[in-house]
Amino acid sequence: MGKTYEEQISVAVRYINLPKSKVLVSDVPQKLLVTVESTGWGLWNYYFFYDSEIVVDVDSYDQLGVTRFSTKDASIMSSLAAQLKVLEVYPAEIVFGYEAVGSKYVPVKTNVDITFGQQYELDGALVVEPDSVYVYGTQKDLANITFVQCEHLELKKVKSDFSESVGVKSIPNVQVSNDKISVSGKVAKFTEQSISVPIKLLNVPQDSSVLVDLMKDKVSIAFLVPITRVEDYFPSDFEAIADYDKRTPSGMVPVEIVRYPKFVRLIRQNPEMDGIIAEIIDK
Repeated sequence: MGKTYEEQISVAVRYINLPKSKVLVSDVPQKLLVTVESTGWGLWNYYFFYDSEIVVDVDSYDQLGVTRFSTKDASIMSSLAAQLKVLEVYPAEIVFGYEAVGSKYVPVKTNVDITFGQQYELDGALVVEPDSVYVYGTQKDLANITFVQCEHLELKKVKSDFSESVGVKSIPNVQVSNDKISVSGKVAKFTEQSISVPIKLLNVPQDSSVLVDLMKDKVSIAFLVPITRVEDYFPSDFEAIADYDKRTPSGMVPVEIVRYPKFVRLIRQNPEMDGIIAEIIDK
């Protein structure tokens, strides 16, 4: 173990503090092949007690206006074990090539799967903060970016309000203003209710040769409502229409629920949304 040996080791390179006003466009090495000389004890000590990673503080070089430097620079090799004598390094230098950075404001897309406990539902919309972020990169790299994607989030048997932090998926050569996104929601226990609402007939020609004859003048609506808000809705909060202009080729008119309280969730109706509710009859 006391003898001196030459050994070639592979060392990972991690770059930190990249200038935010610039984009690195040159190919920088992710690993260095370093030929070292040391005793057997020195090599053993290195392999078992040292992390094989070299950290390059890019900003420290950028502030000095340096874009090309030797990989044998003492500040680079200082993270290797003191017992190792560096003989050769490949590649022999690292070159930083930059382009001016551009920016773009794009929406955040979540990838959330939620299952709720029995009778529990999301009370309102899922809240994403921020819902849009800035991305930074060259004009070429930004050209096809229309959104950023969050990591997958799965929540099971949820019965209470939640707030989760999820990561943003990285994009090659592009920096994102936020690496974490907050996803939250209010959860409530729901109960099923129903109501009958008159159907309003719209856009029937006043002087046509047809008469629209409704088969049903009311629609029955079933919906979910938070138990705490069962007393907060009224029949007047709902509106159903049958629009003559949306009639099918066979002359039937669908019914639509166009207004209802935001805190309820429609689950079914009779006639159904695409159900037949009227006939067109020649006068």
